[in-house]
Formats: sequence, structure tokens, C-alpha cells
Amino acid sequence: MRLFVQEIINKGWKTYTEKNKVIGYKKKVMKSIAECKTGAIGAHKYVCDECGYEKISYNSCRNRHCPKCQSIAREKWIYNSNIT
Repeated sequence: MRLFVQEIINKGWKTYTEKNKVIGYKKKVMKSIAECKTGAIGAHKYVCDECGYEKISYNSCRNRHCPKCQSIAREKWIYNSNIT
């Protein structure tokens, strides 16, 4: 079973913060990752002009620590570092 960072945060963040002091910017990062690509930070809808098919696309948090948001940049970096 593959776990995502977002799932881990959603399952254990409340318990962790009850037992540990967490400074402000870390709370902000964790909140961003937990809400990334969910309805919590908004969405937009695409509708096909021909058939009317609708697709909802949730907004990303764009936080530099978020593995979902930074996965493309990481893959480009890995690819470019292997070229040289």
C-alpha cells in the first residue's frame, strides 16, 4: 500500500500537535500540504462545449515543501542532472 504525505498528515497531525509544540511556519506548511488539491483551497470546472462533460480540477497549494506541487520540478531536476 502506497501512502502519500498528505494522508499521513491528515491522519496524525492533530495528535502530533497535541503532544508537541509546533511553530507558526511549520503549521502553515502542514496546512497547505493537507489541503492541497482538495476543495478547501478552491477548484475550477472545465466543461466540454460539445458534449457537456464536466471535470472539476482542485487547486494546488503551490507550497515549495509540498510533494504534489513540486513533483514536476523534482523530476526535471533529476532528468537534467543525469544528462551531464
